[in-house]
Amino acid sequence: MLVLRVTGSIDRSLIQEYFHRFCSLRSEQPSGLDTGGVRLELSKALDLWARNSKLTFQEINSDHADILVYFHRGYHGDGYPFDGRGQILAHAFFPGKDRGGDAHFDEEEIWLLEDESNEEGTSLFAVAAHEFGHSLGLAHSSVQGALMYPWYQGLSPNYELPEDDRHGIQQMYACNVRHNAWRVGRQSSLLEKLFALYSATRVRARRIILVKIMDHINSPVSKQPTPPTTTTTTSTTTYRPWRTRPTRPNHYPDDGRPRQPGRYPQKPDYWPHKPHRHHTTWSTTTTTTTTTTMRPTPRFRHRWTPPQRDDVPDKCDTSYDAISIIRREVFIFKGRYLWRIGDHGIYEGYPAEITRLFNLPSGIDHVDAVYERPDKKIVFFIGREYYVFNANNLEPGYPKPLTYLGLPASLKKIDGAMVWGHNGRTYFFSGSMYWRFDESVNYVELDYPRDMSMFAGVGNDIDAVFQWKNGKTYFFKGKGFWEFDDLRMRVAHEKQKLSAPVWMGCSPEVETNDIETNLPRKSSIVSASATVAIGKITLIFAMIAASLVMRIIYV
Repeated sequence: MLVLRVTGSIDRSLIQEYFHRFCSLRSEQPSGLDTGGVRLELSKALDLWARNSKLTFQEINSDHADILVYFHRGYHGDGYPFDGRGQILAHAFFPGKDRGGDAHFDEEEIWLLEDESNEEGTSLFAVAAHEFGHSLGLAHSSVQGALMYPWYQGLSPNYELPEDDRHGIQQMYACNVRHNAWRVGRQSSLLEKLFALYSATRVRARRIILVKIMDHINSPVSKQPTPPTTTTTTSTTTYRPWRTRPTRPNHYPDDGRPRQPGRYPQKPDYWPHKPHRHHTTWSTTTTTTTTTTMRPTPRFRHRWTPPQRDDVPDKCDTSYDAISIIRREVFIFKGRYLWRIGDHGIYEGYPAEITRLFNLPSGIDHVDAVYERPDKKIVFFIGREYYVFNANNLEPGYPKPLTYLGLPASLKKIDGAMVWGHNGRTYFFSGSMYWRFDESVNYVELDYPRDMSMFAGVGNDIDAVFQWKNGKTYFFKGKGFWEFDDLRMRVAHEKQKLSAPVWMGCSPEVETNDIETNLPRKSSIVSASATVAIGKITLIFAMIAASLVMRIIYV
């Protein structure tokens, strides 16, 4: 059994950057495996996560740790018996009390160590790395090839953590600066190099997780005991079924990036052999009572058939409800769905339902605006309310009314929101007005709202706005968008460009009737007097220069 314990939260206390490796392993091991070999595979699996985060794993000889890893067979006391060779390989619990963080492996599997070959066997390193991801708080990913993808896929000895998993673990535990220093190369900007140098020279606090490897194997239990009676104290919130347990293989793999659960449930995550799929549905009404914990009845599905979704938007022929940069990726929202766009385009499995990534209330069929705050928390605007998420978890006390931000009670919704890189301020847009928001006091600034005419050419009632990683601002309306010139304070092109070819990679021949312009057409009238024309041009340039100065100060 492997035990991991969190001894403190990430803070700025001075903890040396080092990795604690596993040493020796006592007594017998599962299925007659080599003692040192098992320890090596488990060590490699943990080190995979440590190399990509500010986590340190240390072995201790104590049962008071965070993650216990057992090799069991059959029924082993947690209400989730193993089924022998094949199908269910292992299951794990998200971090929390009691069994929180534990990982259990089916002892009857043929576990393969490094350099071993057996068509019927299963890589211990691959399964352990996946399960430890759940133990650390990561959920399943819809990205095929990701370590947290729901299906066993085997890993090479020199396996490196894929980008999707790396983003997930670093979102929760921050990144390992030294491990990522190699990413700054000759093509990196001076600012990136200076930041990397500055980061590498600082003493970084690490989160220490303690590890224990048990020296015994539980024998199978032929009869299940009576379910225990427990007393629990919780809130009066009813959670959706998929939020009340660690993520499991779903009806179809579109969970999105690994995420930290909204609350840490105490039921395991299964990792079955392909093509078998094991999932359970239930709901939990939390209250302060004495209850008998019963194991839900699992349903097995031997073939994956995604459900029919009639309202899925066509990425090449749709407007957008909201767009934002979240964790350096583009998130585009439409109806109940969203797309995630990385450096190499749209992620597989998208569009996905918004509620699979963010724990919004059931019944939400759209979002009006989304933006990532300077403190990396994510704000959703829906109707007259707003929600604040820390990673994928809804902050306590939300939703709150828009009036809490200093917005008028008559305001029905927010059309768009962004942190404008031009001045680092947050802006909210609605109808013909916009507000500047002070993040330090969580309230709109004085002398607002102001008229949208300040953003010349954009017009009223926008659908979305955001600033891309290149520093350029984009306003969206209908099926098109404008690039905005922050210095001139007007759109960079009079006529909209089609959104689908640029942001979704669709064919540029897509037809649309929603392309429009909010700028007046150039006049075809030419002055007969060249002298007067030159004088007018000079005057216009002077007026534009003065106007720009006033706009930049005023906006």
